[in-house]
Amino acid sequence: MAINWNSIRIAVFDLDGTLYEDTHHFQYYAKELVSKLPHEKQPLFWEDYYNMLESRHPVAIGRVYDVERDRILEVDPTTYKVKKTWNWNGEVVSTGEDYPGSVALDFHSMIAIGDGWWLPAAAAKHYGIGSTFDSYRRTKEYMQTKEFQFAEAPFRRQALVRLRQQCELVLLTNSEADDVERLLETLDLKGVFHHIIPNAKKPAQTRAHFASIVEEYDVRAEEVVSIGDNYLNDIVPAENMGMQAVLIDPQGKTPVRTTTERVRTLSELFSLI
Repeated sequence: MAINWNSIRIAVFDLDGTLYEDTHHFQYYAKELVSKLPHEKQPLFWEDYYNMLESRHPVAIGRVYDVERDRILEVDPTTYKVKKTWNWNGEVVSTGEDYPGSVALDFHSMIAIGDGWWLPAAAAKHYGIGSTFDSYRRTKEYMQTKEFQFAEAPFRRQALVRLRQQCELVLLTNSEADDVERLLETLDLKGVFHHIIPNAKKPAQTRAHFASIVEEYDVRAEEVVSIGDNYLNDIVPAENMGMQAVLIDPQGKTPVRTTTERVRTLSELFSLI
């Protein structure tokens, strides 16, 4: 679906994976996680993780991982009801009859596999790692060092500044405030956004944030566009509210509804505006 950008009054951007397209930090994160595992489990972790990257594993972006039952779920994006489940080996277990009602997504027991951060996290949980937050924090700290280099994207600031002239720009991210500040400075995006909402706790609170933005700016839902790389975090809540949405999907494999526009890169998005 092509978006009429002249009708957009608010553009809500995700940060990680959206405003930069680098992915090599996921490998660093995976190494941080695997270091917490017993030696004998580490090769199993890597085998599963690389299979996920090659779409040869039931854990895939757009699905949900039930940590307690060690199941992978396909969830209806409108109702959040389970349609199909697999075990870790990829065998179909059920068509959702053992999950009555809607699933409640969180960051601990019912994990939305919305982007590349969650693939190694799911493997880590499967092999018995409890909290993954310390590894995540070390990865984010590494991303602020000279050893980590973001890919050059000279068009990014200019394109956002142009977009800022026609609509309000909101940054809605799960990253904590100090991470956001450092990342925006590194990406040369300080001062670009009218409104920054850190620690957003997406997807659990995405809809509430969207509703607050619609109310605060006194706009209709269809005048707001959500732009992100995480289908469950950024796109599904927007679709369910009647907002516009753009999914940044480098592999082009995430199932989306016809109301959502799909692009492979940030530069492709800006070429459409």
